Amino acid sequence: MIDIFEVITVKDKKESDKTGIRLGINIKIAGHETICPITRTCNSYEALEMEVTMIKENLESILRTTKGIFGASTNGDMFEFRSDMEPQEIWEILSNITDEDLFIGSFNNLEETKRKEVAEYVLTQCNIFSGKASVFSSRYNNETGLME
Repeated sequence: MIDIFEVITVKDKKESDKTGIRLGINIKIAGHETICPITRTCNSYEALEMEVTMIKENLESILRTTKGIFGASTNGDMFEFRSDMEPQEIWEILSNITDEDLFIGSFNNLEETKRKEVAEYVLTQCNIFSGKASVFSSRYNNETGLME
């Protein structure tokens, strides 16, 4: 893999002896190259470390989300949860996931408002005594909004 991250040195305009660091990403488009900053200016190692940690957490979140997509594709269906999807659409996708851990993880990776909407749909509109709705109702924690 090529290195896409660059360290950007930032001089303080007011105090020329102060220097900060930003992390940037190297972007090449149609033969042109530029470095686009992706962190705030950091004046200490600890501040930069915090920014890098937030980037790592964001990337890990993306991996968790896409794990469900790739996991579902092995069952024959590629899916993607969009913010404009209705709860019943999301439930239809979730209820077709055969692997229970993947099913739970995919639900838990939804944003909180979508999880609540899907939970309300399942608990009020589906038969919670059979199929995936039964698994959902037995594992759903109303307080946390997550399946356990």
